[in-house]
Amino acid sequence: MTRLSRWVPMIGTVVWAASAWAGLDEEAIESVLLAEAKSSEAFAETRDVRAVLKLYTADYSGVQDGESETRETIEKWLSEYGSALERGTRVHFLGAISNVKTHVAGATAWVTYDYVFQAIRNGELDAQDRGLCTTVLRKEPSGWLIQHEHCSKTKPQGMER
Repeated sequence: MTRLSRWVPMIGTVVWAASAWAGLDEEAIESVLLAEAKSSEAFAETRDVRAVLKLYTADYSGVQDGESETRETIEKWLSEYGSALERGTRVHFLGAISNVKTHVAGATAWVTYDYVFQAIRNGELDAQDRGLCTTVLRKEPSGWLIQHEHCSKTKPQGMER
C-alpha cells in the first residue's frame, strides 16, 4: 500500500503536466490562426510579406473555395494587394474566426472553425464571406505552422438544400 501511495501523486503530476502542456499548445495554435485571420489587415499597414508567410510551412498547400493555394499564390496575392495599396486603393480586409475547436496529437494539430472575411472600401462594407475551415498545423522548432487548410464559404441561412 505504501508503494502505491507514492506512485499515485507522481502519476497525477505527470497527467496534470501533460494537460497543462497541451493547453499551452492549444493557445499557441489559436494564436497562429488569429494572426492568419488578421494578416491581410496587418499587411495593409506593414506591407511585410514575411510576417504573413512565416505562419505557413514551406510545403503548405490549401484549398480556398475550390481553388488551390500555396505559399507562392499567397505571396502573389500579397504582391498584387501591396501594389494596389501603393496606387491608393481604399480597400482593406478584415478577418475574424470563432467556434474554434483544437485537437493536438504530438507534433500535429487540426482545428475547425468558422470565419468571416470582409472587404471594406472607403470605410464601408463592400463584400463579406462566411464559411468553415479545417486547418492542419505542424509543430516545428520555430513553433506551430499551418501545413494545410481547407476553407469553404457557407450558404446564407435559408439557402440550404
